[in-house]
Amino acid sequence: MERRTTEPTAISTSRYRAELVKLMSFKDDKTYDASHSFTAEKLISITPTLVCHWMNKRAYGDPEPNEDIRPIHVRSSIAKKAVSAFMPRLNKTWDPVTKQGKPTRSDDVNKLIKCRVKSTSLCEFISVLELIRSSRSPTSSSLMIGSVLTLQWHIIARIDDMMKLQFSNFSYNSQYPFKWY
Repeated sequence: MERRTTEPTAISTSRYRAELVKLMSFKDDKTYDASHSFTAEKLISITPTLVCHWMNKRAYGDPEPNEDIRPIHVRSSIAKKAVSAFMPRLNKTWDPVTKQGKPTRSDDVNKLIKCRVKSTSLCEFISVLELIRSSRSPTSSSLMIGSVLTLQWHIIARIDDMMKLQFSNFSYNSQYPFKWY
């Protein structure tokens, strides 16, 4: 087996390394220096269960939160991406039988991130719009944000899709002039 430390590539930014150090500190219950280098053997000992408990602890303050709790500290997808950058078995998904592979690519970790994504309710959306529109002196930015969010809601799009939207994506329907395509 190839022996590799935590010096993967240019993606070893201080932010990513900080996440790895936090995970390893959680795992070993001791504090590591921000520049600490972990061996491949140490990284291979990371399991999906450990990653899930750590992400829950970071996001919810509890390694095993209940369903009603909301994240208060960090987003788990950022933590997953940061830790994933340092894993030795870069392209191998987690095999639960042999307990080998990349733990951040396990079903458990992916389900953890996926199950916590909650769609916005109409009441929440209206509250956000009211907050944006309640400004005493509306600026062009606040008007634009309100417009983008309203259009996003009506065409059922994700916010990242909205930022790529161009007027050429829409066409006029002469049969129904009040509709866009």
